Amino acid sequence: MADTMRIKALNVGEVKRVSEGETKALKTFDEYTGQPLRVLGVPYGGHLNGRDSDGETFHEGTDTWLKAGDTIPVTYYHGYGPDNPQDWQDRPAVIGRAMYTHKDERGHWFDLRLDADEPLAKRILGNPAGAKASSGAIGHLVRTTAEGMIDVWPLGELAVFDTNEWRKPANELAVIEDVKSLTEDSAKAETRPESVDEVNEPSTETTIKEYEMNEEIEEVKDEKPDLSELMEEIKSLKAMWNEAPVTKKAVAVVHAGNLGDPDPKAAFTRYLLTGEKTKGLKAAMGETTAGLGGYLVPDDFYSGIIQKRNELSIPRRAGAMVLQTSRDVLKIPVEATSQTYFSVSAEQAAVNEDEPTVGEVSVSVHNWTKLVKVSEQLLADNDANLDSFLSDSFGRWMAMTENKYTVSTAGTGTNLPQSVLVGGTAGLTFDDSDAIAAAEIPELYYKLGSLYTDSAVWVTRNSTIGYLRGLASSSVFTFGGHDINGTQMMGKNYFTTDYVDAIAASKKVLCIGDWSRYALVERKGLSVRRLNELYAGTGQVGILATARWGGAVLQAEAFQYATTHS
Repeated sequence: MADTMRIKALNVGEVKRVSEGETKALKTFDEYTGQPLRVLGVPYGGHLNGRDSDGETFHEGTDTWLKAGDTIPVTYYHGYGPDNPQDWQDRPAVIGRAMYTHKDERGHWFDLRLDADEPLAKRILGNPAGAKASSGAIGHLVRTTAEGMIDVWPLGELAVFDTNEWRKPANELAVIEDVKSLTEDSAKAETRPESVDEVNEPSTETTIKEYEMNEEIEEVKDEKPDLSELMEEIKSLKAMWNEAPVTKKAVAVVHAGNLGDPDPKAAFTRYLLTGEKTKGLKAAMGETTAGLGGYLVPDDFYSGIIQKRNELSIPRRAGAMVLQTSRDVLKIPVEATSQTYFSVSAEQAAVNEDEPTVGEVSVSVHNWTKLVKVSEQLLADNDANLDSFLSDSFGRWMAMTENKYTVSTAGTGTNLPQSVLVGGTAGLTFDDSDAIAAAEIPELYYKLGSLYTDSAVWVTRNSTIGYLRGLASSSVFTFGGHDINGTQMMGKNYFTTDYVDAIAASKKVLCIGDWSRYALVERKGLSVRRLNELYAGTGQVGILATARWGGAVLQAEAFQYATTHS
């Protein structure tokens, strides 16, 4: 059915495209000499549980803003180049005109006339049965319900293209048929939607008169069995019309530079499902050799991923400083010494010059990738749920990665982010290798300077919290009041993750700190690349996601961790 590309029809200039040095202008319907074709340009329903690959559907009430005899440009455009899936067709090619004829129980029908001298049109004319169609609308006038029912679709163009293993239509029902003549088929025209002035006008008055004449004949046939006298009058009137001078109407045109008013999310979902490089995708820039390219996730899709990530990310929930950058390394100024004080100075005496030392922390932005392999059958059968699945999954995976490298000892700070258990301060070593005494928890807590306690939180493993709650003599969970929600120790919230080691010899098992002294540096955006061929032998498609971020402790004394005895 309809492609995600929605075009704008403008009454300025004329459509031209450059092909091998030759400029071709858009012609009138009658000036195209290719064999007549018929196309179901706006089919009702779809091949995926009644929907197209974008999860939308036309229906009997869809308003196309066309009446019988209106014409619109025909383009050859599907994102991919005609012969190579690695090529990108940047500009649609105008290859003919389509005349709207009627609608029936299947949808809205058009008669096509293509340019017989145009190489891309010859591909369609040579094998109409192997081609499909896709309609483009005036984007800002489209109206679609939350359920994906398209109520208003003002047509501005009709794209046709030959299909193959990588170039697929949004709706398999948008078929093209070969016909013997336009006049025989167009006599079947039925109900007409209302038209809009100046959107697209018929190429000649004669064509419209022929359509109206054929309809009048059909109406008369339905009313009277003897049509001989009426037929003679109609033929005489038609002959008078044919002898009258033909006045060419002004042709509404489409400016090639303004083709497209795409929905980025629909274009991106289409790319994930089919690999089609639909207009609306925004390519990610690979600024280093590590850059893998791909297409940036649209903002509304990306916001869902970020929401899920933020729900699960410990550093973000704990209040880490989040900084955006366009660089590979961000240098952050920090105080290299403890806080200093004002000094008392006698009248006319020298003032105190005891200024703090300012240091600098360099936070590198690292390249992170995640590969997901999806079966071709799942992609083919998917009913618009892939985006929600990936949004949830990517969000969880990003949070897991942040937790691992900002909290655990895996965050070494060498070609990786620096975790609080590496960049923080070794505040305490427990007396035992496999046990923690209740009194050791407040001992660690008070290792943290008072400057940092107001915003401090604990980070440990869930099993460690269970162990501490099981200590009969422990009052750390009721310190300073009652732990109503079961999320506090020594009056401070705690976060648990399996990325912190369990209680065992020489393990860093517990940390308390002020996360506003930890910096998360990120390059905004997430790019996704679809790998079509790499896993084709196993019937799978690879989806490779790429993100860029880094992290480091800004003040070592703001984080105090405890290690079990060796």
